[in-house]
Amino acid sequence: MPTQLSVIYLSYNEEDILAKSISSVVDLADELIVVDSGSADGTLDIARAFDAKIFSRPLDNWGEQRNWALDQCQYPWVLVLDCDEVLSQELIQELFHFKKGTPKGGLYSFKRTHIFMNKPMKFSGLQNDWIIRLMPKNTRFETLFVHEKVKGSSLRLSGALMHHTYKSEEHWSKKMRHYAQRQAKDYQQRTGVITPWHKIVKPSFRFFKHFVVKGGIFDGYNGLMYSLWMYRSVKWRYDELEKLRNR
Repeated sequence: MPTQLSVIYLSYNEEDILAKSISSVVDLADELIVVDSGSADGTLDIARAFDAKIFSRPLDNWGEQRNWALDQCQYPWVLVLDCDEVLSQELIQELFHFKKGTPKGGLYSFKRTHIFMNKPMKFSGLQNDWIIRLMPKNTRFETLFVHEKVKGSSLRLSGALMHHTYKSEEHWSKKMRHYAQRQAKDYQQRTGVITPWHKIVKPSFRFFKHFVVKGGIFDGYNGLMYSLWMYRSVKWRYDELEKLRNR
């Protein structure tokens, strides 16, 4: 008997990319679940057009939200996607093959290809981004406010998960600010007194790491811009942590 598969999304104002993402997975999904946290655009209309099961739930902690979504799934195997991720044809075929056979392991991962400023990034620290996204329903994500992951060893599937992470400079700036605000909560207990080490040295090293160590220079202008944004993201994290503590 073929393996039945639930697919889950967490959504918030994703009308510009959600249809493209769901279109790449709709033939694989035996169940499509969207957990929305207050979208005010056409996101839910798109989800309804694909006959998704829609749940409305305020978002506090992304890891906890994913775990809640997993609990709503009907089937024992779940594919977890972000609204800005699109499956490549090779990955689609791999997942069809997975559904036809007997699962051999507990966790499966794919390689993500990041599309930044309309260009696939080949370096900049993004070249080996393997992420666990196919899992049994009882799997748990780390309960982090941002960058939540599933820990454990996994089997790798071929094919790419195309991550359309950048929409515009304004969108990216808001996204990085929002991530910094959420990540500050994760760093509250693990960070001591904030010093120039946190606000100057660490951001500068992050730029150096992405642009030089991880080869961002070979991604050209896009690699430079991505590395600069990573500098800002680290600095903003500690700016937001200071604000959090002052409150």
